[in-house]
Amino acid sequence: MKIDYLFKPFLLAFVFLPFFCFGQINVSERVQLSKSAKSSENTLYFIDFWATWCGPCVYAKEYLGVLQKQYPNDFYVVSISQENPELVRKYLKKRPTDLAVFVDYEGETFKTHNIKLLPHGILMNADGGVLWEGSPTDFKASDLTRFLRSNTKKKHVDKFFKEKDIKVEKVDAEYQPNADFEIKRLKNESFYFLQIQEHEEYVEFKGSIRAIIAYNLKVHESQLKLPDDLGGQFQVYVSKSNSPYGNHITEIIDALDLEISYSEVKGEAMVFDIEAIRFWDVNQIDWGRDTAKYLIDEHQIQADNVTFKEVLYQLSQVLEMPVVTVQDITDTAEHDWSIHYKFYDLMQSDLLDNYGIKAEAKTTSYKLYTLTKKAP
Repeated sequence: MKIDYLFKPFLLAFVFLPFFCFGQINVSERVQLSKSAKSSENTLYFIDFWATWCGPCVYAKEYLGVLQKQYPNDFYVVSISQENPELVRKYLKKRPTDLAVFVDYEGETFKTHNIKLLPHGILMNADGGVLWEGSPTDFKASDLTRFLRSNTKKKHVDKFFKEKDIKVEKVDAEYQPNADFEIKRLKNESFYFLQIQEHEEYVEFKGSIRAIIAYNLKVHESQLKLPDDLGGQFQVYVSKSNSPYGNHITEIIDALDLEISYSEVKGEAMVFDIEAIRFWDVNQIDWGRDTAKYLIDEHQIQADNVTFKEVLYQLSQVLEMPVVTVQDITDTAEHDWSIHYKFYDLMQSDLLDNYGIKAEAKTTSYKLYTLTKKAP
């Protein structure tokens, strides 16, 4: 069986990366310019893709802030979020940064560069050519020095970033939902991937209904069939009181007046044989309290205190295919994880050596969930 699709894109990107050119970067608003860079004319621009709800993005931003201060000339870091600028400004009051912070409200730049994981960084030259891409903390001072030597052309920050006039939806400051479940369709916001924000008493989702339901079912989005009228972008609030284990699928389906059923279909999937699985405990990784559970970059998934089903869901997203198990999953405890996924052979050996999991990409049967409107 051919499995090249799992690593061929990365190989091609490695070979041709310096020649990719996306041109000017479109943004909707410049929240603040850099307080560390000494010039607006630069040879290299580093795009730091982030979000206010992304815990690991905090550390990436702090790292880039130090790098920007060390290299204030010919190098310019811009942190770009696709969130509402009001939320970004409020976040910066709590966690200020000296880096430039821009907003890509409609997610155009996120889509252009296929940004699906956060934090993520791209180094570009003055012509818009991509020189480096990956997790921001993997970008070293030695890399920057090397690229500074080989690039001399400069471009002003005002010409490198094109500001577009976009209507921004007004947000309610410190909104508190009035019911256990609230949903509204977003008119002007667009999210390239699902946004999840944990609050003290409720969970907030932003994105498509497909993505929200897939997350709560812990399946890949291709495993869902939805009514046509559930397209577009939504904001959903779900109370934690009715879902102590973090699965809100029942409340979401009931609130949308839907029924769910499933059938078995055949297709390409990653199959895990977990008969001899060995779980890590929760002492392998410790990021402390009030941080994100996951750190996902171009190579691996690391997770601090998450369940097996949650890890399978995250793997299905980065592999872009369903992930199924031969045996039923009975373990509901939290564990720490570190799984390489970029290269197929390395992922197989990683899973087997660390966890006793046998992994194989093949054609197999998996569940297809169909959601329909309840009969009146």
